[in-house]
Amino acid sequence: MRTCLSVVAALAAAALIPAFAQEAFDACTVFTQEDAEKALGAAAVAEPVNPKVKRPRVVTQCTYTGVKDGKPVAARAEFRIARNNEESQRAFDEARLQHQTKPLLLSGADAFWAGKTGHMHVRKGKAWVTLSVGGAKPSERDLEPARKLAEILVRKL
Repeated sequence: MRTCLSVVAALAAAALIPAFAQEAFDACTVFTQEDAEKALGAAAVAEPVNPKVKRPRVVTQCTYTGVKDGKPVAARAEFRIARNNEESQRAFDEARLQHQTKPLLLSGADAFWAGKTGHMHVRKGKAWVTLSVGGAKPSERDLEPARKLAEILVRKL
């Protein structure tokens, strides 16, 4: 009898796993072309999509490119979703210590700027977003456009 109940419980738990795996997420629905243009201060276009390749159900990053002052620029967002707030907070704090930075004040979220890599890290609840805005080299990226983008995306999370 116990074995039968254990098997039933295991099957019920296994049935929930596909439900979570089937949730679709596309970073470009949260981080839009309009958001990228506001952060870059220039026209931006999305990465081209190959129609022959099946798009995955979960797309965690989105990049828009453009040209500003004759130089190529890009705005990129990479999303990570933790199982719970505590797990997200712990990982975020470890990353901040690894980059040896101080927290930034951002309304409604935790944030820090990693100057060596040119990335802004923003956490709100279970969601953690890594942003980069500017040129290809980390030295060509600036805090203020990334902060502007972070403020836009925090409202959407």
